Amino acid sequence: MLALLSAGMLSCTQEETSMGLDLQDPFTLYNGTRDSISLTAFTLRDDSLSTVGYSAGVFGNARYEGLGTVEAVLYSQISISNTTGIALGDEVIIDSVKMTLILDTLFPALPDSSLRSIHPIIMQLAEPLALDSNYRSDNTIPDGTVCFFDQDVEYRYGTDSLVLTLDTAINAVLKQTCSREDFLQRTKGFSLRLAQDAQTLITVNLAATDTRITLYYHTSTTEGLKYNFVINSGAVQFMHYGHDFSGTPLQPLADGSADSIEGSRRLYLLPLGGSKVRFYCQPFIDEFRAQHPTATIHYAELILPVAAEGDTSLAARLMALRRNADGTSAYITDANVLTNPYTYNGFDGRYHADKGYYRMRVTQHLQELLRTGKDYGTELIIDARRSTAYPAMLNGTTGENPIRIDFIYTE
Repeated sequence: MLALLSAGMLSCTQEETSMGLDLQDPFTLYNGTRDSISLTAFTLRDDSLSTVGYSAGVFGNARYEGLGTVEAVLYSQISISNTTGIALGDEVIIDSVKMTLILDTLFPALPDSSLRSIHPIIMQLAEPLALDSNYRSDNTIPDGTVCFFDQDVEYRYGTDSLVLTLDTAINAVLKQTCSREDFLQRTKGFSLRLAQDAQTLITVNLAATDTRITLYYHTSTTEGLKYNFVINSGAVQFMHYGHDFSGTPLQPLADGSADSIEGSRRLYLLPLGGSKVRFYCQPFIDEFRAQHPTATIHYAELILPVAAEGDTSLAARLMALRRNADGTSAYITDANVLTNPYTYNGFDGRYHADKGYYRMRVTQHLQELLRTGKDYGTELIIDARRSTAYPAMLNGTTGENPIRIDFIYTE
């Protein structure tokens, strides 16, 4: 259970007419009283993250400095675009089968043209993927006995694709004449991972048409033929993420000794089903409503300083979700106030290396909390946390330069 600590009350106020001018809409100036809100915050597991049908897939493994390790496995069907079926019968002579993966990112980043040896392992699944299942990051499917790929390959950092020549064991799986439904049941699908201790996480663009398996073949009468199998977003896929927090501050989340980790000193954000942060400001809401019943919030920004010992490879952007009374969550109101959300650079949750913090606009979010008088919590997550590999370690709620909300109001 979450054990809430008392949040700090209002700090000393001061008149302010220019706070955050470099952050905001240049056509708007905010006049009013400036104040700051102290927060109560916790780190929680981000488990059971839905990953089916996502436009990016991750496989590999990596170590986060002081925060444990993660292994990602990509599961996918091998499908066909022809809904009437497939006809690759006995007359087909297979020359080779290649898997092409269009890549988005690698973690950790390397200088362009750096050569890295990686060891992908591709296994046929023991059972087919269900078409109607909402697979989540803690789901798995057992591997079968047929191996499609298991060897070292070299990848040059900065290139946009990885091409693997698959083992001939896949030939019998693909060379069939049957309906589309029978083909999915017979092929079952595959798992894609990297050998242990590879220390590389690879993000694949599953929306790219060129992410696919291509069978090159000939017949007794025709040379140079090929057939493209679907392993992009036209097939069912999901990712499994396995974290090991042993010997880290997050270990209590994994061993069940705690549901959350109090965040007075540090807060931890890990992607790929790792961890998220939840913060509260109910004591402030109660006091401010009593003292300023007619106040209007003109501007509010959430400041999230990065911890000094945090990983130097940081997530590019953080997002905020408001919690509802029924336990559901949705993006904070400020994410939708503009026709093009976050048009104005500076308060969109992105990391600012020159200042060492993330920040985002929470004006309407704070106004809504004050209107209702009830704070069910606000959650911080890493943007695109299903596919990005980059973490973020933040300062906690106490000490020098804590996380906080700075705001301007009038009444």
